[in-house]
Amino acid sequence: MDLKRLRYFCTVVEQGNITHAARILNMAQPPLSKRLHELEDEVGVPLFFRNGRRIEPTVAGFHLYKRASEILRSVSDTVMETIALAKQETKLLRIGLSHLFQSYFSPLIMEIKQRHPDVEIGVTVSDSSHLEVLLNNGLIDIALIQKPAKNDGFDCITFSPIKVQAVISKSLLNDPDKNAMHLSELSQYPLLLLRRANGTGTFEFLQDHMRKGGVEPHIAMHISQPGLLLEWLESGLQGVALLPESEIKPDRLHHSKAMEIFPSPQIFFPSIVKLTTASYMKELMEIVEHGYPFPASHS
Repeated sequence: MDLKRLRYFCTVVEQGNITHAARILNMAQPPLSKRLHELEDEVGVPLFFRNGRRIEPTVAGFHLYKRASEILRSVSDTVMETIALAKQETKLLRIGLSHLFQSYFSPLIMEIKQRHPDVEIGVTVSDSSHLEVLLNNGLIDIALIQKPAKNDGFDCITFSPIKVQAVISKSLLNDPDKNAMHLSELSQYPLLLLRRANGTGTFEFLQDHMRKGGVEPHIAMHISQPGLLLEWLESGLQGVALLPESEIKPDRLHHSKAMEIFPSPQIFFPSIVKLTTASYMKELMEIVEHGYPFPASHS
């Protein structure tokens, strides 16, 4: 029973679909199906049964999944520990950072570097959906992203939701002293929303929340980077951007204005995400356990 076959098996269990698992594993479906049949032949019992379009583990299959996850986690830890001891190289922390929460998580990364100046930190800034793929493929160790819609194969530490704020072109404001707007008012404006490249995320959640409140959104543009939306609004783009409060710096806005929305939808959930088969970085966890996000007075 080789480790690669166990990793394939765990991915299929977590995805519930061979096609999705094959895409994550970057391999064709027929070879993956063959590896699963070989594993069933090796253990001598059925490991899956079909449930509509999904495949589910049998009781024996779920037991193997739990034990295989423990084995893979142990092997991963052992390999990293062995390499660190043998080479005595500078430790590398590979972190994925979502565009969505760059400002929110930047103090955390800076604190890691301040506490561990000998540690090399590699940061990949990208869309949450792309970072999930990098995480699954072992190209980053941890992702600082929006909480995944599906937690299959992931462990998450999710922080309190960040308030949604509207950033509106000042030219669209009838009352320049206005500091808040009701959710229903958003139907009057072209909306500029954040959207991940693949899968379900804040774009869909926000529209669903608005429609449930009787608001039909008029989407003028969607993009994955809050910073670009703010830059374009300042350059004269007409519309209302709905962004996490953490990513807005009101004192830098001259041609647009940040406004509260009421009732405020809970959409943006910053999370620390890793694979279930991996361990959390101790350098990161010691900071989180002592209290993150930091209070405003933290220096």
